[in-house]
Amino acid sequence: MEVMHEEFESLLACPLCHADLYKADNSYRCRSDVCKQDYPVINAIPILIAESLSTFTISAYRQQTRTHSGRLKKRLRSFIPRISANFVASKNLEEFGERLLLENPCPLVLVLGGAEVGAGMQGLLRNKRIKCIETDIVIGSRTEIVCDAGYIPLKAESVDGVVIQAVLEYIPDPAQAVAEIHRVLKPRGIVYSEMPFMQDVHGGRYDFTRLTHLGHLRLYRHFTELQSGACAGPATALAWALQNFFLSFVKSPWQRDLTKIASGLLFFWLKYFDYLLARTPGGLDAATGTFLLAQKSDRIMADRELIARYRGAVPATGIL
Repeated sequence: MEVMHEEFESLLACPLCHADLYKADNSYRCRSDVCKQDYPVINAIPILIAESLSTFTISAYRQQTRTHSGRLKKRLRSFIPRISANFVASKNLEEFGERLLLENPCPLVLVLGGAEVGAGMQGLLRNKRIKCIETDIVIGSRTEIVCDAGYIPLKAESVDGVVIQAVLEYIPDPAQAVAEIHRVLKPRGIVYSEMPFMQDVHGGRYDFTRLTHLGHLRLYRHFTELQSGACAGPATALAWALQNFFLSFVKSPWQRDLTKIASGLLFFWLKYFDYLLARTPGGLDAATGTFLLAQKSDRIMADRELIARYRGAVPATGIL
């Protein structure tokens, strides 16, 4: 069980108006005389949701507890080969940590979508010089704060780094979330972001957005790109497309589970082609998802500059 570090309490801010929060009984209250919002603590987890802005409501959490549900299912699934893999996250997050430590000997990192350990996050979480606060919209085994990534309940310029993996697709306005990341990062703060491109809908009614590599870069146009590329390439996208083809023929949950198991056994080997393909120009154009390591900046990248950063395989069309 994860409990929020006391030192992080001083960084909390109202997700609605950004005024300071203070602890009162079993809640956190906004100090603003105008806002006066009250956010409950449920099962030791602050539920810092701006209900008037978010797609989620605080009442939905009152019957929830920290859950390890699905562990048996996950354990059983671990015996079935996965059709996808993230071959770059560990290395990217290692560099993310090294860059943070160059700026600050004891950096603070906000993890958005940290209910469970994300791909490649193990090394960062084990590094005792780096302190992470793990947040999510769901109450998971590692959730310290429940919040909406579009309305981050932290003060401006309060953290050194942000990790957001496979979260932006679930936010109706991902640009709002990136603006919030920019706000809470200190000057020269660093963000590591991953976002899907050639993927199916996997979040149901809460799944909104897919972006190309350039689309991902433009979302972070208030940042300076340090590194970017494909998390996984066209081979993984092909495996997912084949799985989704067969899923289109079934309806019930148990049929879908069986189809996913069969797909894993039949198509898991395809992902290994991405060791070769994900770094190619064509592989970037057909990436399953992309990553971006970037530093907070006061400069805004112009769209003309963005277009010049295209690294894919499609030739110029001769429009201009």
